Amino acid sequence: MFRSLRSRLLITYLSIIAIALLLMALALLAISATQASRVLPTLRQLSGVAQGTRRELARLLEQEATLPEIRETLSETASEQGVRMLLLNRANGLVVFDSQEEGENWTGTRLGDVIRPREEFTNLDPSLPIGRYRAPDGSAWLVFPQALAGGTASRLILLIAQPEPTVLQFFRETFFRPLCFAGLIAFLLSLVLAALIARSVTQPLQRLATASEAIAQGDYAQQLPLSGPEEVQKVAGSFNSMASQVATTQQVQRDFLTNVSHDLKTPLTSIRGWSQALLDGTATDLNQQQRAAGIIYDEASRMERMVAQLLELARIDSGQLELAHEAVDLQQLLTDIENSFALQAQEKGVTLKVEAQPVPLIFGDYDRLSQALANLVDNALVHTEEGGEVRLRSRPSSTDGVEIMIQDTGSGIPQEELNRIFERFYQVDKSRATSSSRRSSGLGLSIVKELVEAHGGRIEANSQVGLGSTFTIYLPINDPPPRRGERREK
Repeated sequence: MFRSLRSRLLITYLSIIAIALLLMALALLAISATQASRVLPTLRQLSGVAQGTRRELARLLEQEATLPEIRETLSETASEQGVRMLLLNRANGLVVFDSQEEGENWTGTRLGDVIRPREEFTNLDPSLPIGRYRAPDGSAWLVFPQALAGGTASRLILLIAQPEPTVLQFFRETFFRPLCFAGLIAFLLSLVLAALIARSVTQPLQRLATASEAIAQGDYAQQLPLSGPEEVQKVAGSFNSMASQVATTQQVQRDFLTNVSHDLKTPLTSIRGWSQALLDGTATDLNQQQRAAGIIYDEASRMERMVAQLLELARIDSGQLELAHEAVDLQQLLTDIENSFALQAQEKGVTLKVEAQPVPLIFGDYDRLSQALANLVDNALVHTEEGGEVRLRSRPSSTDGVEIMIQDTGSGIPQEELNRIFERFYQVDKSRATSSSRRSSGLGLSIVKELVEAHGGRIEANSQVGLGSTFTIYLPINDPPPRRGERREK
């Protein structure tokens, strides 16, 4: 029954209101239990009735009304005002008239002791019996006196009496109705607030549920407006980020399958075609046979490199790539790279130089860093024409790290394609890749980026068409690994 957010909010508000009203009622009951709070309002009401009745009696005395007429007037006034009127003989304290006809009549009885409340009416004679009176039958009454003037009336005292209200009676007559009215208003406000708040919360959640169902059905272009409470906006923002990542992942997977199928199909087609030529005898002379064998060998090598790179990316994506944490001398690393590619640079007529400034030791995986740099140097040599130059530089970074730069004087990369060169299978110049002796799979730079980021670093590329390219690797200076038996402090 109370499973919806709106009903739960309403129940919460009503519970808070009920608790607040209950506490307020208990406080008012405690106030009602005090004598002054309960008695004085009634005495003030009786005071007003007494003053009006005194004026009426004065008018009757001036008209020389008879005693029965005065008694009849008092009885009518008492009935209209809902009070009890008495005439008391000032001399002996006996009640000479009692307007109450039903029940116990006090005519002829002496009014007993009257207990004064704490707050007295200072404008009255202190001897007048103002306050609480305990009747012979045990009932409690509040009485208010009013002295009469003129002739024989001066010997009488007019008493206005009313039953003393009990605690519950006083609470019910004074506070219960305002509390009920306040509770009704609070209930209506709770309905409005619950509806408004539930609407502001549930509408974004409903949109979130609808968008989630759409993503589950394959529609990944889902973005939610950032509206509603702050917490709901955070959820919507996280959902938008998740939806974008899912859409990107799905697109990458589709591109991956398309590119893999395409890049594997091309060498397989070449291998099958030249193998068929060898089998059916089309390649008859030795040169054709050697050419067929060379193409089959090159395409198989290309497939082998692609498969190795795909396996490398799969290990990285699955978190199975384990990096060593050892001291790496970057100057030695660049020297080793130079020695590895010296022959390739010489054969192509490209100058390969190393300019290594003194830098602190970094801690990482020597082989993986060597793999990343070798890939960048290989690309630089491939795309640098004869007479060009490839430089490897290292220097301290301004951000407490080191920088490694691979610069070439090759053909360069168009500015509009720089932001995509690290995407998997992306190739800047398809025609150039096709014409080269060793075609690129478009995975090398992706692997470089993953390896650099696995070391806590980043890689950037800058290039100008016709002038060359520069790849800059930023690596942090990590703490050395703890010695055996030691624990690194957190």
